[in-house]
Amino acid sequence: MNTTRQPKQKQTYTQIIMAHLMAGKTITNMQAYDEYAITCLAQRISELRASGVSIDDEMVTQNGKRFKRYWIDQPTPQTIEGA
Repeated sequence: MNTTRQPKQKQTYTQIIMAHLMAGKTITNMQAYDEYAITCLAQRISELRASGVSIDDEMVTQNGKRFKRYWIDQPTPQTIEGA
């Protein structure tokens, strides 16, 4: 029996970063490296911004190191009174 399997599409780094941000999480260079082995976070953020994605960032100082933290502001869901 000859079955042809389609190879699973591998996510691009940009897709991985976008999924992370859309999950409501922040990300830093170190997180990107530790969690996804991505060494070029700033470039991927730049590509997402160029495609129209609104990504916020802030400069953070921690343990004497300065780095940027990125996130996407998502509107908080409105709750209905009495529901």
